[in-house]
Amino acid sequence: MRGLVWCLSLCAIAAICGCNQPAATSTPSATEPAHGVMRVTPIKPARKTLVRVTEQPGQIEAFEETAIHAKLAGFVKKVHVDIGDQVTGPSRVSTDQRVQPGQILAELEMPELDAELTQKQALVAQAAAEVTQSQAAIKVAMSAKTSAEALVAEARASIERADAMYERWKSEFERVRELVAKQAVAQKVADETEQQFKAADAARREIAAKIKSVQAKLSESAANIEKADADLVAAQSKHKVAEADEQKTRALLSYATLRAPFDGVITERHLDTGHLVQPSGATGKPLFVVVRADTVRIFLDVPEADAAFIATDSPAKIKVPSLSAASFDGKVARTSWTLQSTSRTMRTEIDVPNPNGRLRPGMYATAEIEVARRPDALSLPKSAILKQGAESFCLSISAENKIVRLPIKTGIVAVTPTGTDIEILSGLAGDESLIGANLAAYKDGQAVEVIVAK
Repeated sequence: MRGLVWCLSLCAIAAICGCNQPAATSTPSATEPAHGVMRVTPIKPARKTLVRVTEQPGQIEAFEETAIHAKLAGFVKKVHVDIGDQVTGPSRVSTDQRVQPGQILAELEMPELDAELTQKQALVAQAAAEVTQSQAAIKVAMSAKTSAEALVAEARASIERADAMYERWKSEFERVRELVAKQAVAQKVADETEQQFKAADAARREIAAKIKSVQAKLSESAANIEKADADLVAAQSKHKVAEADEQKTRALLSYATLRAPFDGVITERHLDTGHLVQPSGATGKPLFVVVRADTVRIFLDVPEADAAFIATDSPAKIKVPSLSAASFDGKVARTSWTLQSTSRTMRTEIDVPNPNGRLRPGMYATAEIEVARRPDALSLPKSAILKQGAESFCLSISAENKIVRLPIKTGIVAVTPTGTDIEILSGLAGDESLIGANLAAYKDGQAVEVIVAK
């Protein structure tokens, strides 16, 4: 009983002491004071150079790749190159010199074409002889014509003399005949004069006949010239046809020599000495494959979001994982301009110089393309921009320390060492105080407590 009283006394004393202690006070948080106003450290828009870069995977391909096929059937006479060999294409030392043909890859034998070429050469020689013969005939006909013209001229001059002689003896015969009638001269003189007159008349008729004969020869010479001209034209035409046939055969025979189309490397070889090769066309197996790799192409498929920014000559940096991520500089050379309907990507090609041959066709690579550059652009961090559909906003702090929602127009998005920045095209002057993060926690018109960054 005494113990129970003692315990009750201790409890009463403890209760009296607890009632006399002061009440504990609560400590407000760093972001939300006791009065409920959120504390913020504002940021301001910054001016900087923004560079938008798209990084896409791609594959290295040769700048040119040509499959060498046989144009005509033939036997392989000799193979001059093998896979991995460097070959040289056509070249020209200067503009006034002929183009030197490319390096010989292989030689084919075509006996039928060799025989045909010999035949065509004989036909060319025969046609050339006919041309020479026709030219000689023209010269002979021209000479005959010249001779006939000279004879005609000579005969015409002779007939003038004969006509004069004829008129003289005619007049003399008529005078003598009158004198005989008057018995002024003897009949013998009249007879002699008549004989002279008849002789002059005969000479005149003879010269006239000679003129006709010479004129006939002249006409014959002119006809011979025309015929010789026609023969020459025919011979020349025949000669041209023969030469064309010979050139055609030579052109066909030139396909017996397979040559390199450009400077490059042999990557495939599918023939050996003695093989019979047939024309296989573009779909058949090639005899050789030659690639040009002093410049290579990087093929990329750029997504729709970046496709509009891709432009010719845009700088690019190529990284090749198999070469310890070594980087190479290049430029966008060409694009397909249109997007593929299935993938919504645009085919883009980058040309990269490859003088030492480190980049090989078939290698995997990634390309960073600078698609846009904005020097001295007004920008905000991505976290300071609120997106609602197609519209963008940022939250400004007014002079009364209240949240004001500002609509803005954005430009390119750029990745910087400090994060992701977005270009501000309009809506900000550059001196605003803005909320830099967690924008969803604030409402338009909400009061805040501004804390200046130390």
